[in-house]
Amino acid sequence: MFTLIMSIVASILSFYLTSNYIYFSLIALGIYFLIRKNLKAETFAGLNLVLISAISLLGKFRPYSLEGLNFLIIGSFFVILYDIIKEWYSLIPMFILTGIGISLIASVKYGKIGMLIGLILIPVLIREYTIQKKIEK
Repeated sequence: MFTLIMSIVASILSFYLTSNYIYFSLIALGIYFLIRKNLKAETFAGLNLVLISAISLLGKFRPYSLEGLNFLIIGSFFVILYDIIKEWYSLIPMFILTGIGISLIASVKYGKIGMLIGLILIPVLIREYTIQKKIEK
């Protein structure tokens, strides 16, 4: 239910920022997780949706990167791949796209150094890998 509410909020705020109706497709992600109950995948999707909402809300007051926002949205849909496969390596496309989106958004304010901020997701992927290895043992 949280993901559905956050997807509605993120889609409305993204539409408010860009006036593009395609962002209402985020509601489909919320409906998907309303039907499928996978708490871990829903958490990753929820975090992406909170990030999209924050960028869309603050984008009216500060400069933003539309390409970065689009990468975050595409990365949010790749959480479905993780929900289907349920292996740590199925998170790689989501983290790559989310990291690129974060890098593009950070580069607006910090320039070339901002591109490195997207690398903050590497420890999250390593943590997910170690959790999966502990479960397999």
